[in-house]
Amino acid sequence: METEKMPALLFLTSLLTTIIFIVVLYPCAQKIGFLDKPNYRKHHQKPVPLIGGAAIYLAILFTLLVTDIQIFQQTGFIAAATILVLVGLLDDYREVAVKYRILAQIVATLIMTEISEIKITGLGDLLGTGDINLDAFSTAFTVFAVVGGINAFNMIDGIDGLSGSLALVSVITIAILSWSLENWLIYYYCLILAATIIAFLLFNLRIFGRKSAAIFLGDTGSTLLGFSVCWLAIYASQGENAIITPTTVLWLIAIPLLDSVSVMCRRISKGRSPFYPDREHLHHLLALAGYKVNQKLIILVVFAVFFSGASIMAPVLLDVSEQASFISFLCLFAVYYWCTNKACQMQKSSKTQTPCAESETEQIEKLEHIRLSFLDLKSAKSLSREP
Repeated sequence: METEKMPALLFLTSLLTTIIFIVVLYPCAQKIGFLDKPNYRKHHQKPVPLIGGAAIYLAILFTLLVTDIQIFQQTGFIAAATILVLVGLLDDYREVAVKYRILAQIVATLIMTEISEIKITGLGDLLGTGDINLDAFSTAFTVFAVVGGINAFNMIDGIDGLSGSLALVSVITIAILSWSLENWLIYYYCLILAATIIAFLLFNLRIFGRKSAAIFLGDTGSTLLGFSVCWLAIYASQGENAIITPTTVLWLIAIPLLDSVSVMCRRISKGRSPFYPDREHLHHLLALAGYKVNQKLIILVVFAVFFSGASIMAPVLLDVSEQASFISFLCLFAVYYWCTNKACQMQKSSKTQTPCAESETEQIEKLEHIRLSFLDLKSAKSLSREP
């Protein structure tokens, strides 16, 4: 097969296959009840199929099967992704305890590190004293980082299109770099992943007159995307194949990373589990400022594009060192954490603003649900008494 035609073939195959799988899985999900059902904590008004992750996974497998290319460490990636997808599907359908989901993520990461030998062996020149090598701590650090990255993309998945769009920004940034440096293995991987995400977003974004998403990623999809981006970023930043520095990875996933770490730190400081659900994510705080779903999405994606672009261009145009880049990221996190903490404090102290109104709305929705259930029961009893 001609090399010139390979990128177009990979992209179109992945894109069209994802769309086909979504169309096929949609009625199946409705039939078996594989749906995200509305409740007082969710904004959608009707059940939505949780098939985005499954469609992306199946499309990646199909593309690798019918084309001639081999992505880097392909067997290991498929094995690890399969574990995450199976646990994710079970979690979306019946809900799996957090400890078992984390265990699956650890196992998948160990496949990455020990079988595929993709791991974080060095952190670069973070302190200006030379490259920091992890040596014996490489595997443990990689597991910690990847599990954190997976859950960062999972936790940011709170509004239509957000997790997929942020993953797409990271993948496209690495794709541009790999293309310019003629690293075709990374480039082909990026094309496949980007095409599946774009196909999913066609059904998930509030576009084409849709007022809500037609499908969701589910934990299956957000976990798969988080793992795929981590796999790609680690491979692209380590060893002889490195096309970016380890510090650059922080900026490529800055939005989900900042959001998840800040939220988890606040939960821990309050004596709660870091996985305790609340309404303190960045998209929740933007909602309090009056922004609608698509407006919040655009704001966060623009910031993601800016951070990704700056991380690539700053070393080239301004000769920014890895140390300066790392310190800048720490400063950004400090500012972000302080600002979001202030916003959360204002949210709790206000008694007449949006947070209270939302709380009252939730209570009203609960009471309305109980009232309707009571009326249905009453009607059923009345009908049973009729001759």
